Amino acid sequence: MRQIGVFIRNTSLSPISLSVLCFAMCVVLAGEAMAHSLFIQSGRHVVKEGKKTPLFFAYGHHFPVDDGVRSKKLASIKVHDPAGAVTEFSPRKETCLQSQMVEYYTPGVYVLTAETNPGHYTKWVDKKGRDRSSIKPMSAVKDEASEIVKSLYSKQYAKSYVRCGEPDGMFAGRVGLALELVPMQDPTTLKPGDTLTLKVFKDGKRYDGDGHWNATYGGYSTESEDLYQPGMDVSGDTITVSLDHPGKWFIRYFIKTDATDEMKNEYFQLKETATLVVLVPNERRQALPNHH
Repeated sequence: MRQIGVFIRNTSLSPISLSVLCFAMCVVLAGEAMAHSLFIQSGRHVVKEGKKTPLFFAYGHHFPVDDGVRSKKLASIKVHDPAGAVTEFSPRKETCLQSQMVEYYTPGVYVLTAETNPGHYTKWVDKKGRDRSSIKPMSAVKDEASEIVKSLYSKQYAKSYVRCGEPDGMFAGRVGLALELVPMQDPTTLKPGDTLTLKVFKDGKRYDGDGHWNATYGGYSTESEDLYQPGMDVSGDTITVSLDHPGKWFIRYFIKTDATDEMKNEYFQLKETATLVVLVPNERRQALPNHH
């Protein structure tokens, strides 16, 4: 918002034009904020026993990092250790990357997870014909609207994996998220050229319905939503992702279901999104320096 203010102060627009400009910017920002996706990540994805490394988030449209996350947006942040014990972190009060230091105290594969508190996004046209966006349910804007274009109720589930020590073939594929991408091979031993097979689980069961997925890797593009695998509709419980480049990979899958009769006045569809971040490491390209 500071940059917007500077731009406005240095223009010669009339007060009316400035009001229109500010309104348009607010509409755009509200729409973008609600469309953000949540990804949980780790500073390192392979660590030594006793090592501490941070978990943190990306939130938005740019991978690997975009906006900060409000504390009220996060319903849970959890670390599942190799034995199944769960450590839960409270979100930081400030809007930030919600970084937390995690100690990897025993060998095995750890699972990092997070869930958002659900939120509304409604796109509508007011009675003067202007396009509007709001993070409110339909019922909150219906008296001002001539048309409701879109109304979603959104829930998001994020997941990543970290290995401590040497691989032993054991890992927790499923940890109980309401919508979850479950790898069929150890996600901490991936190599460039591998194909990652994922099963989709919803409410603890294989999901055979329709969905949509996309994926990218860090360094592919600096632009918003400019993804290496830009999107594919899929039916059934299986997704296969070709990991043909090294780097940190982001995989996103979502489903939409029509609102129940009880909620039809609040939104049109429930949108549930699951994200997964995995590391595909490259071979060392330069010799380790002597002064390291």
